[in-house]
Amino acid sequence: MNRLGAGSVTAAVVLAGAVPAATAHDGDRPPGPRVVADGLDNPRQLNWGRGDDSLVVAEAGRGGPDCVDMRCAGATGAVTLIGDPHRHTPTVTSVVEGLLSVAGPDGSFAEGPAGADATDVEGQYLVAGYDPARFDLAVPEARGGSMLVAGTEEDGASYLIPYADLQAAEEELNPDGAQVDSNPYAVLYVDEDEDASPDGYALVADAGANTVWKVEPDFSTATDDAPPEYEITAWATWPTTALADGTDDPAGPAEFVPTSLATDDDGNVYVGGLGSVRPGEASVVQFSADGVELERWDGFTAVTGVAVDDDHLYVSQLFGPTPPQPPGETPADEAPSTPGEVPGQVVVLHRHHEDPARWAVDVPLPAGLAADGYGNVYAAVNSVATAEGIAAGPQNPFGAVGGGAVWELDFSDAYRLDAAPGTEAPDSAEDGETTESTDG
Repeated sequence: MNRLGAGSVTAAVVLAGAVPAATAHDGDRPPGPRVVADGLDNPRQLNWGRGDDSLVVAEAGRGGPDCVDMRCAGATGAVTLIGDPHRHTPTVTSVVEGLLSVAGPDGSFAEGPAGADATDVEGQYLVAGYDPARFDLAVPEARGGSMLVAGTEEDGASYLIPYADLQAAEEELNPDGAQVDSNPYAVLYVDEDEDASPDGYALVADAGANTVWKVEPDFSTATDDAPPEYEITAWATWPTTALADGTDDPAGPAEFVPTSLATDDDGNVYVGGLGSVRPGEASVVQFSADGVELERWDGFTAVTGVAVDDDHLYVSQLFGPTPPQPPGETPADEAPSTPGEVPGQVVVLHRHHEDPARWAVDVPLPAGLAADGYGNVYAAVNSVATAEGIAAGPQNPFGAVGGGAVWELDFSDAYRLDAAPGTEAPDSAEDGETTESTDG
């Protein structure tokens, strides 16, 4: 059996100016986003694979045939690898299948493997998901949160191990002191020594526990028949402000609710939070590698993805800029949401500037983000939809939603969030810098 290994960190990117320039592909790329891969079921976190030439995509799946109270479970979650995503025709391969997924009867808004990252062992991945042995469909809080290890042996046999028991850690430690619930949403593998394999540890953003867990393996205990023993500690925790039943307290402050992880070339870690899905009350926090808070950016809405390059911070706002009201719940003194308007933005700011300007592009229901070393930025879009999308209907506040996909974004039409949409983005060349791109 392969031992638990260490994953690659996100590659650094060199971009110029306040807003990343659109990159060209063979000199004839049309403006706007480019579809890199489609046909995905509830795509969530993006990470760079081994060698930084492929994207690892966590698919939360589409539920399945076993239903209780409109919650339907099945083995439909997956991890997908997009090779050479900067090219016109990337290769798309399913590298892990059969992961536990729970969704509505139509497969939308799935809970399941929401995070995935590669290790430094060839063909091995970490997955933030659920352990079927601890899962109880009849009890929403009994998800059996787990960090799983999946991969392929040298003889071609695949394996899937519910490795780090996050549910047990939450039951024992309960760092936020509130309801016991584990809902892992993102995973980041930290490679401590690129010349040694395996040697790293993992961070897992657990939205249910309001905590980022650190999972440290003891590789000296690994055998051919069992993975290494490990220790789980609370790397970062935020106070729970919800009511006793776990619902949001509108009279109290918003909860952080960590959903996303990224790292920079210096080893700093960026954690994005959902902010109780309240407009303007979500945040991204930068930590040192040992968990010391260094920087904080507030004022986002429902953060579900973060990425960084040398200069910029990218943030997915799932429902940004303003979450739509459920059908029949729009306040009488507010204008209703535009019928059929799918919300979502990806925001970019210069992370080294004090009080930087924020620019955005409209992206439908975005989740995971990734930036490479050549000015390309990728996003998981329609992240709460199945491969065929969500049909318009009386219970759908968005209207028709497209199918789950990964896009390469174009920031040439980005607009200032403190200015009217349509405000022209500054040309990066005016800042005295240039941006280079490649289609390698």
